Amino acid sequence: MSFEEFENVARLYVVGALEADELAEFKDARREFGQKGEDFIGECRKLNAAFALSLHPQAPHPDTRAKLLDRIHGTLRGETVRMGIPRLGGNGRAGGI
Repeated sequence: MSFEEFENVARLYVVGALEADELAEFKDARREFGQKGEDFIGECRKLNAAFALSLHPQAPHPDTRAKLLDRIHGTLRGETVRMGIPRLGGNGRAGGI
């Protein structure tokens, strides 16, 4: 893994977005890059914390609670619940936008 690849994966690592196999590879690279890698991870953590603190709470859409509870109750009854994930349109963007 190059250091540029390490930087990209480190950003995902900091937000907890690595799969198990990616995490194992990242740990190997982390040992390989030593202090330089640790310094970069530290910078990513600082940026992540600053970003989290810059977010302002937003009230959820009024229907959100009802939809969530419907899904929970449907799952408890053994029903298959679709999550409503947008599909990619022909142009490669969500919802065919």
